[in-house]
Amino acid sequence: MVKRALLAVLLVTFTVSILQAESPERTETLTVPAGTTLHCRLTQTLSTRDNTQGDLFAARITEPLSINGKDVVPVGATLEGRVARLDRPGRIKGVGQMRLAAEKITFPDGRSYPLNALLMSTYGVDDARVVGSEGMVKGPGSRKQDAEEIAGGTVVGGLLGLIFHHPLVGGAVGGTTAFVDRLRRRGMELSLPTGTQLNYQLTRELEITR
Repeated sequence: MVKRALLAVLLVTFTVSILQAESPERTETLTVPAGTTLHCRLTQTLSTRDNTQGDLFAARITEPLSINGKDVVPVGATLEGRVARLDRPGRIKGVGQMRLAAEKITFPDGRSYPLNALLMSTYGVDDARVVGSEGMVKGPGSRKQDAEEIAGGTVVGGLLGLIFHHPLVGGAVGGTTAFVDRLRRRGMELSLPTGTQLNYQLTRELEITR
């Protein structure tokens, strides 16, 4: 009798183990709605001088994202993208600018999902700003620096002209020399150092499987 009972218990345990092994793992899909903001920071430096269009970049998520009390995107996930456009600053006019297109988000456990998001703002770089409907990052202009250098050349030329009793001629020569020198050089390059804050807004809902 005892042997039969023991055999029955073993048989039930074996059957349950097989059923558990064959049953699929339970999963759930959480949807992050369009319009949600993802906060992240660059993990490398990007610049209009050292990078080219098509270069890859990565930014680490710095704030967790929860939906209905459930963690969806953890701190440490990585937003990955590409430099979709890059313009170096011109001479006298024009500024450096880049468009950083998001392509996917990868979780610490290796899961990866395609991402449709637009860069809305950036912090950590003086005078850098996001403009336009494509999320273009524009760098600082060089007009003020140009004007200061030309004015400085004019003053120096005028002082030298005083020596030869022709301050106006000296000022004109000095200003022209400074202007020509500026024509040879580009304006200020746009540089986004490691740690620059990037804030992306989802343009399409993101489905995460847990």
